[in-house]
Amino acid sequence: MTRLGDESYKSIFRNFHEYPLRTYIFHSVYSDLQIFMNETSKQIIGTTGADGKVADLLASKMNFTMDLQWPDDAFFGTRTKNGSYDGAIGRMIRFETDIILSGFFIKDYLTRDIAFSSPVYMDELCCYVKKASRIPQSIVPLFAVKVDIWISFLFVGMLTPFMWMLLRRVNLGAMAKGSTRLKLQKLQAQETRLLTQNHKLQYLRIFIDTWVMWVRVNIVSYPPFISERIFIASLCLVSVIFGALFESSLATVYIRPLHYKDINTMKELDEANIMIYIKHGAMRDDLFYGHSSQIYQNLEKKLLLIAELEERLIHTMSRGGKFASVTRASSLELDDIHYFITKKIHKIPECPKSYHIAFVLPSNSPLEKSFNILLLKFVQAGLIDHWIADMMYNAKIKTRNFVGFLDETGDKWKVLTLNDLQLSFYTVICGSVLATIVLLLEFIAHCKKIRNLLGKIA
Repeated sequence: MTRLGDESYKSIFRNFHEYPLRTYIFHSVYSDLQIFMNETSKQIIGTTGADGKVADLLASKMNFTMDLQWPDDAFFGTRTKNGSYDGAIGRMIRFETDIILSGFFIKDYLTRDIAFSSPVYMDELCCYVKKASRIPQSIVPLFAVKVDIWISFLFVGMLTPFMWMLLRRVNLGAMAKGSTRLKLQKLQAQETRLLTQNHKLQYLRIFIDTWVMWVRVNIVSYPPFISERIFIASLCLVSVIFGALFESSLATVYIRPLHYKDINTMKELDEANIMIYIKHGAMRDDLFYGHSSQIYQNLEKKLLLIAELEERLIHTMSRGGKFASVTRASSLELDDIHYFITKKIHKIPECPKSYHIAFVLPSNSPLEKSFNILLLKFVQAGLIDHWIADMMYNAKIKTRNFVGFLDETGDKWKVLTLNDLQLSFYTVICGSVLATIVLLLEFIAHCKKIRNLLGKIA
């Protein structure tokens, strides 16, 4: 009888025979409620999201009925000044619910009255800021390629004239020795001119010809020495490679808009010297607090807890708010993916915290073992990862419903207009102005020279 009694006791928590369990699910990243409302009653009719599917499957396997609780505005809940708790944690401590099936970070909430289930997935707390502004069309060609390519282009362009000058010096020296030994040798007219011409003028001409070829323009005359011709042929090949790289990059930047450098590290966020707003007090506990890093200590001082406004923080930020905020990385990929596809918000890749996420039960709950066994089976079977992947796919599909989505993303063919050629016109205008200034200076210098000659004659 004792053995039968033990088995009967254990089976109670494997089959509840449709016993109603007070289940609390509130709006979170992977969970939401379907609420039915009329003039006289408010009723929760079901759940959606990955957490909701976990809840439905748990109820099916353990044969209990979910008595869904009406959510409040405190969401996860925090410790108030008088030592009590609000939100989901407060309900669990006051025994107003049997299980919370919205994911919680596994961390210290400063109470021993709650317990966590087995971890079901992981997530990060990340900071996000407004996307850096677009680079104006007038200078966008300058940013078409990366800085290291520009440096390489300029470095090679400055080095190659000296290589050519070295070849010219060697060739002239060898030719001079050969002409003195063989008196009967007839030199070509161009070689004779090179021997008699001033070396400084030759080197100046080499410098100009090198840059003419380096920017893919033909030179008027080629050197008489074979070694120099081979050298400039190789120089032309390298110039073609750089030119193709520039042209392909220009075609890309005119279709895909470029932006200035975004904030990508916590150090850059600290240097930006902006406030960091958070909506949930639980985020503040150990996000930056307790770190020995001076950067994290500075960021801790900039944290500010604010209430949820009618206009969401991320929407305020997208309209020009100069501040940072903190939220779960999955939330940015699901609820707020539209802001990232349209390049209005930027998530800082360096996230300060990552957590395992689990559901919450009362401390020493007899349900814990049965729940954990089933949750681990769901995780091992890949069901939870599959449901999360479905949510992310659906979130991307829903972005197509936004009005003007294609216009904001630029995901269409772009017709180039005169506005896209602003830099070309600016270059021509600046070049014409400089040429005019040089012409005037030459004219003035020429007039002074003529006056001096006339003065000497007189």
